[in-house]
Amino acid sequence: MIKAERHDRILTELAKLGAISVQNLSVMLDVSEATVRRDLNELHERKLVQRTHGGVTLASGPDELPYQFKVTANLQEKRRIGAMAAAMIHAHQVIGCNGGTTVAEVIKNLRTKPVRVITNAVNVAIEMVAGSEAEVFVTGGMLRGRTYELVGYGAQRSLDDVVVDLALVGVDGVSVEHGVTSFHPGQAYVTRRLTERAKEVWVVADHSKLGAVRPAVIAPLSAVHKLITDSVLSDDALRPFREAGVEVIRS
Repeated sequence: MIKAERHDRILTELAKLGAISVQNLSVMLDVSEATVRRDLNELHERKLVQRTHGGVTLASGPDELPYQFKVTANLQEKRRIGAMAAAMIHAHQVIGCNGGTTVAEVIKNLRTKPVRVITNAVNVAIEMVAGSEAEVFVTGGMLRGRTYELVGYGAQRSLDDVVVDLALVGVDGVSVEHGVTSFHPGQAYVTRRLTERAKEVWVVADHSKLGAVRPAVIAPLSAVHKLITDSVLSDDALRPFREAGVEVIRS
């Protein structure tokens, strides 16, 4: 296995587990612990991971992992969320959505439903064109490679002239105190504009996003009508969201 492949495997496993030891990585990659340490040091220098004593965790810095490494994190939970959210969407609705990995799971279940989708996300548009019933409108803007989303003035301006029945929003964090948040300000601003153009806002997020706070604010929690999540967190953990007026649905 060449170095680039090892780095991809390390980041993929970290996206799933959050932390992993040098010893376990050595066995998994079938290389020496010295090789693993060199790999981890390089990833640390690139600010993708945080070195710990005897292992590594995901970086806690101001930026997130690339999209391809987030896809596999909590994948089964995301798939259940996606199926449930899609089942609640009615035919002929106009759906606005950003490019989160959980949103992509919803879209996979919408491809054969006659809906209209407005999105700033290339990954969402690609998923939707596989279906024969849906119509897709893609905003303008500059492509952000880390999330496959179009951001900037072009994306914002495209949303000024639309009204959507439902904004389907993937997030990097959602908390009672700080609302819905993202890693990237440009990404957050476009998603905020989308929520402002929507009659109703649904956040789709697995349990790892609940309680997390990221640097860029998308919207206050008061803007969210439904929070669709998985069944990992307890009723006690979800109660503050319900008390804030959000309908919480567990898949």
